[in-house]
Amino acid sequence: MSRLIVLARHGSVRQFNITGPITTIGRDPLCDVQIDSIGVSRRHATIHWTGDRFVLTDMASFNGTFVNRHRIFEHALKNGDAITMGECQLRFLYTSKVLPSEDALRLVTQADYPIDIDAARAKSDWAAFFRRSGGSSVSARLR
Repeated sequence: MSRLIVLARHGSVRQFNITGPITTIGRDPLCDVQIDSIGVSRRHATIHWTGDRFVLTDMASFNGTFVNRHRIFEHALKNGDAITMGECQLRFLYTSKVLPSEDALRLVTQADYPIDIDAARAKSDWAAFFRRSGGSSVSARLR
């Protein structure tokens, strides 16, 4: 079974099993993965099983859906893909094992930018932390 790890504003980490042929993601309480966050549309995206892979589809969201920093409209997901929706970071995993919050937080961050977890937790604005981009290291961005 596959999972989504969701890091919302202010460091809240949640994990969701992807069950059934279609998983809906958005602000709407009826979505399978509800994300109440700035920049996430009511029905932002779906993940559907095609028979041999999971495919993420943007549902014409206002702010777009990004996988590994590239805007997508439809994308075949791979284990470890980093998904961004508004101010939220998500990580797609092929595992049903529930991870401790500390490990889930490590996976949500970009794999090529190791971070100092304690310094990151000290940040009160997680959204600003994840919006930052560029070639500098994350530890330098935390200063």
